[in-house]
Amino acid sequence: MSASILFVLAGCLTLAAAAIIWRRALAGSSNDSAATDHQTSSNAIVGLMFLVIVLNIWAVHLLGSLSDAGINFTLATATAILTLLIHVIYTAGILRHGIQGLGLFLLPGTAVPLLLIPILPEAHTPNWVLTDSLLETGHLLISIVAYAILTLAAIHAIMQIMLDRALKKKRLSLLVQSLPPLMDVERHMFAQVKISTILITISILTGLTWQWVEYHHFALFTHKVLLALFTLSLLMTLQYKRRHASWPSRVASRAVLISYVTLILAYFGVQLIESLIH
Repeated sequence: MSASILFVLAGCLTLAAAAIIWRRALAGSSNDSAATDHQTSSNAIVGLMFLVIVLNIWAVHLLGSLSDAGINFTLATATAILTLLIHVIYTAGILRHGIQGLGLFLLPGTAVPLLLIPILPEAHTPNWVLTDSLLETGHLLISIVAYAILTLAAIHAIMQIMLDRALKKKRLSLLVQSLPPLMDVERHMFAQVKISTILITISILTGLTWQWVEYHHFALFTHKVLLALFTLSLLMTLQYKRRHASWPSRVASRAVLISYVTLILAYFGVQLIESLIH
């Protein structure tokens, strides 16, 4: 079985898990059956996500990412590893905390790249990024983990905006009621922002160190470095403002989303656009 077919299967199963969450959120449930329905849907979602994770790992293996020279990071490999990390964290969250609401937006958002991997430009082109040192490999892996965690923070930011608007308008739809409590959403979002800030800092430092070791100079004015530095400064400002309670929650959520978009452009955006053009 080819890697493309496995990615498509993983994407379809991810959409199936998302459909379970959306159906339960829109249908609602009585107090008597709420606990039973929640446990049943949790078991189904965990089972589907386990299959998705296995298919994703299998597909990455078939891509032949490991070589004698290092790790061959194609666009497909980077996308697959990113979605794999997000799915593992989300599944662990369900098992530990029983929170499904995050999957309302997270699962459809991660299903799309899995379905698109077979047709992405240069997704399977060899040597998209071929690492030849432990330092470069570590830099890329740390960057992907940072991006995965900031993705979770961005989803929490979207949920926070929805909950904040619903509470102000006093319109609690079934969809809004299915989301986690506002305080929990905010707490998780800032925890993820803190972790991603640390990882982005390490990513920038390891990237600059690798540049010096490999080329004996720093390329500070590339789009990747500048956008990553802007993302880092915005996240650090966000945490500083939170400690001083000087930013309202809606501004903090938008700052997280801006940081996320900027990091997309830094890590994937420019190279993907160049691939589409050429």
